[in-house]
Amino acid sequence: MVYVPHRKKFYSIEVPNTETATAGPIRRFPDGEINPQLAYDGCYTIYELFRRSVAIYPHRPFLGHRPIDSEGHAAPYVFESYEEAARRIDNLASALEHEGLCPPTPDGLRLLGLYMKNCPEWIIADQAAFTLHGATVPLYDTLGPDAVGYVIKQTELAAVVCGPQELENLVAAAPECPSLKAAVLTCSVLSDHHRALARKGGLKLYSLMDLEKLGFRYPQPHFPPDPDDVATFSYTSGTTGGPKGALLTHRNFLTVYCAGKALEVENFPDDIHFSYLPLPHVFERVMLLAVLGNGAAMGFWQGSPERLVEDLQALRPTCMPAVPRVLNRMYDKVMAGVRAASPLKQMLFQRAYAAKLRDLDERGELSKGVWDRLVFAKVRRAIGLDRMRVMVTGSAPIAPHVLQFMRVLCACPIHEGYGQTETTAMTSLTFPGDWTTGHVGGVAPVSEVRLVDVPEMGYLHTDRQHGSAGRGGGAFGKAAQPCIGRGEICVRGPHIFKGYYKQPDKTAETIDAQGWLHSGDVGMWTPEGRLVIIDRKKNIFKLAQGEYVAAEKIENVLMQSEMIAQAFVYGDSLKSELVAIVVPDAEAVQDWARQESLPVDHSFAELCRQSLLKEKILDEIEVQSKRAGLHGFEIPKAIYLESEPFTGANGLLTPTQKLKRMQARDRYSTIIQELYATRDLHQGSKARL
Repeated sequence: MVYVPHRKKFYSIEVPNTETATAGPIRRFPDGEINPQLAYDGCYTIYELFRRSVAIYPHRPFLGHRPIDSEGHAAPYVFESYEEAARRIDNLASALEHEGLCPPTPDGLRLLGLYMKNCPEWIIADQAAFTLHGATVPLYDTLGPDAVGYVIKQTELAAVVCGPQELENLVAAAPECPSLKAAVLTCSVLSDHHRALARKGGLKLYSLMDLEKLGFRYPQPHFPPDPDDVATFSYTSGTTGGPKGALLTHRNFLTVYCAGKALEVENFPDDIHFSYLPLPHVFERVMLLAVLGNGAAMGFWQGSPERLVEDLQALRPTCMPAVPRVLNRMYDKVMAGVRAASPLKQMLFQRAYAAKLRDLDERGELSKGVWDRLVFAKVRRAIGLDRMRVMVTGSAPIAPHVLQFMRVLCACPIHEGYGQTETTAMTSLTFPGDWTTGHVGGVAPVSEVRLVDVPEMGYLHTDRQHGSAGRGGGAFGKAAQPCIGRGEICVRGPHIFKGYYKQPDKTAETIDAQGWLHSGDVGMWTPEGRLVIIDRKKNIFKLAQGEYVAAEKIENVLMQSEMIAQAFVYGDSLKSELVAIVVPDAEAVQDWARQESLPVDHSFAELCRQSLLKEKILDEIEVQSKRAGLHGFEIPKAIYLESEPFTGANGLLTPTQKLKRMQARDRYSTIIQELYATRDLHQGSKARL
């Protein structure tokens, strides 16, 4: 039975007699737990799920891309069908077997590396590995030679399928990777430059097209995987150390797929999925599974954030993952347009928004009525969301006002979920019909969740309120919220990963003897059994007065300001205050500069040196912090405005756009010292560098 909010009071149920002295009771999905052995229509693996769709939907469109002409212009999307893709997969798998490009590693795994942007060939190669009883090792296309070499050496890959742009990094890593023998380029023609690069790295070079032709001539039998076989490696971000290779099995993925169906958060054959999140990211892999398991189509973006809206306009998808950074940008763009409109249009927009928001809050309606036709339909068409049917947001917290705005704008369900790589992207999800905010929904049908005490941070499973003037993780200055326990979120179920590859010590740190995965996130239960993320146990530090501070939580609060694009919060254990490196939002700063009548010829870097802008952003930090209920000691008191964004290229972001704290600390160590020195000199006032 599917959960319907207006028929039930609870979003999770307590398992009797499971509370311990240091941990709260286990909570489950209201209608019980999915059977770990459950398959979908006889399918236990990703391989079987795809082959089912090929049999049922052979001529339906599957993989779409935009061909690029000689002048760099993108054509309309073109698609290959399920049957056409299956033929390519069979041919590639036969060639890989014929050429010995997926030999067993010493521990018996047959692995194929994937190192390219999202594209049809990524899926073709992924499925080809499954056809050979193999698994894939995806590499983010933004990784440099050192990280690529680390993964290849650990996994002992013999071959990597890569894009032309990634070949150079692969060649640079090759001398340190004795197992690596071959590279397979996704382009149809191998240039002299490509051949010279491969020779330099001592690699045999193939084109994917040539391998497919070879496989057609030498067909090989399929060797399908088993449910508990590893399907893919997912290298976690490595924000404070080397990346860890999480092993995810076919059963992990199929269990999550079945949970989505139980919640009716799924795709249909007429759906078109927009693929822009990196495919090595497990969130996108789960979304992909919903596509190929239901005969739906997916269109790949061109790989450029600047062209994301252009690709949306060309594809007009019906479903997509909606990570907060993308929704925030859409929100900022739309609101900037509203502010630039005439007073009459602004009034019309505000009345339309208020009316639709009232319908959403009071009746849970996402209707497309008269206000929608007059105002929001035009905006949706302008950004390619006019056919959007459903979105799922996750990977980071999203501001409630942004989430509700996007629900109103798109007039479609946007589910907020919580999970991580090690839980195959699923722990909890907002249920259909529940369009409230401030939580990440109820326990997913596949999960068991409990909260474990974190006494050093003041979080206990016996807590019955959250938010008070005292310490204990409360939201300072906000009315206390009733709760039925707080603590570290621990998860158990058939979707939990198999472990970290060749790192049993790291696995043991994450999964305890009872099978509970310790997430590092701190949550609380609402009285209705919803899960709320309230803090972070990892990446915490102690200030001079003994207060514990979770940097990620504070950074997420600061970045809810339209003036702040990125933030790095730092605390010294010998100091009583926090400081921060802030990257302002360039467009918002330019708008602000015009309003302040600053010289129009000022560059962004020059504006970042303006004391007036620093005052503005410090005020923004104060406003956002108080709105979020942060304690006074959690509010940065001194900031430095950085005009260069944190990126993977400058070594400050992981491929999943998470901040590398050690690298950020080292890069800004001198500036941090100056910020603290300024605070020491001018204690009690805002810092001005």
